[in-house]
Amino acid sequence: MKRLKIVEQIIIVLIFAVLIPFITIGIIISNISQQSVRNELANSTSLIAEFIGDEMENYIKHSQEELDKIALALNYIPDAIVKLQYFSEIENNSKLFKNLDIVENYRVPTEKFNTENETYTVSSPIDKDKKYYITANINVNIIEDLLDNETLKGRNVYIFNAENKDLIATNSASNNSHEIMSDFIASDNVKKGLFGTKKNTPKAYYRLNYPNWLVIVDTTKKVTANTIMKARIRIILSLVAAAFFIFILVGLYTYYLYINIRQLFKGITAISKGNYDKKIHLIKRAFTPHEIVFLAKEFNYMTNKVNISYKDLKKKNKELKKLNEFRENLVNATSHEFRTPLTSIIGYTSRLLRQDIVLDEDTKVKSLKIIKQQAQRLSGMVEDLLVIPELESYSLKYNIQEVSLSGSIANAIEYLQDENYEFKTSISENLKYVWADEYRLEQILINIIDNAKKYTTDNTVEIIAENAGDCPVVKIKNKCAKIPDEIKEKLFEKFIRADSNLTRTTRGTGLGLYIVKGLCEAMKIDIKLECNDDFIITLEFNDYVQ
Repeated sequence: MKRLKIVEQIIIVLIFAVLIPFITIGIIISNISQQSVRNELANSTSLIAEFIGDEMENYIKHSQEELDKIALALNYIPDAIVKLQYFSEIENNSKLFKNLDIVENYRVPTEKFNTENETYTVSSPIDKDKKYYITANINVNIIEDLLDNETLKGRNVYIFNAENKDLIATNSASNNSHEIMSDFIASDNVKKGLFGTKKNTPKAYYRLNYPNWLVIVDTTKKVTANTIMKARIRIILSLVAAAFFIFILVGLYTYYLYINIRQLFKGITAISKGNYDKKIHLIKRAFTPHEIVFLAKEFNYMTNKVNISYKDLKKKNKELKKLNEFRENLVNATSHEFRTPLTSIIGYTSRLLRQDIVLDEDTKVKSLKIIKQQAQRLSGMVEDLLVIPELESYSLKYNIQEVSLSGSIANAIEYLQDENYEFKTSISENLKYVWADEYRLEQILINIIDNAKKYTTDNTVEIIAENAGDCPVVKIKNKCAKIPDEIKEKLFEKFIRADSNLTRTTRGTGLGLYIVKGLCEAMKIDIKLECNDDFIITLEFNDYVQ
């Protein structure tokens, strides 16, 4: 099964946890709101129909009462001309009545509503015998005068004669009176003053007691759009805005979470590939969880520890590799170098112990000298091997004292004296004494002079000791073959020799100059190397007797 990414999972969770519930809630709220607004529309339509009916009744009653007052006043005006002037003043000032007239009772109209001029005739007797009546016309199409637009709220109002269903008055620009009346007559669920088949456009009616008229109020689609649809749109917009806000917040949270988790992935991948220096750099914002920050901090701490351990391990491995190389070189060097003197010692000792031959005194002395020489050689190699661990562990002990530099040079020459080599010495008479370990100083001089003796090309080693200013200086010089530059830089390292393994003609372990370097550094003796026509090693003694 394919594993989804965090972003994909969060999108799925949002769809099921936010989007679908929001849509469901929106539908439910919209339906509840639609039902509520529909009931409100029906109630308000009924109230408007009742209100208009009451206003029309009051208007006609008021007109009748005013006409009765006029009829009463006529009893006190005997002159017919004055009566006509009185009627004219009333029509001009009140604007309520039109066509005021006095007629006999039989001329009073039985059909009081006039469809042509949309007027209603009111009458009132002016004598006790009701022989004469005063009649007047009033305008019944005054719905817009009686009610303002805020009261109607965009609804259409129709007033019908209840007997013959003729339209008496309306405020509608489009005359749908026949359709309205047909809908009223065909409606089976007329109750509480409401009728109509469309739920969102309710119609209400109200019957006047006097006259017997029918007031119908029609809710238009415009009213429905301004109520139900507007409420629905507001609900939908509110839910969309809320969902959008939630998606924005979740999106920002997901964005920072995804970036920071990607950083963790990169860090883990780098560690798996051996990059232990990799650090996690988070984007720390309000949306960055505490757990991620804590995890990144602990991860960086872990990688730092691993990196330190890894570097220590690499360092130990290098040291171990050097120790292995040192061990191999030491075994190779000692096994080869020890074999020769041991063979000589065993051979000459066996020769001296033979009983079957008689050796003269010179032969015995010569054999003993060779045995001594080879034994000294073995002793020197053993001393070199013993001093190296002490130098590398900085545990070599010294007995610093005032030492005669010229005496140490003489002892070293005497130790290395060989009839096959010539030692030329030039020692100043006033050569200063130095502060050093006498034994270690002689070991330095023996190793340098012995090294010069091995590689000299004319069997001559020159030793110069003098005071350079106040500082005692010893120079050991010899003629030798040209040394490659890469060898010059490594001459004071372990197992480094001037001749290669293929052209080697000298003996030795390759540790002499390495030991010299270590002993010089320990006793603050500066050592310098020059390789031109001559091979020169210079020792400068910083600690000397003033």
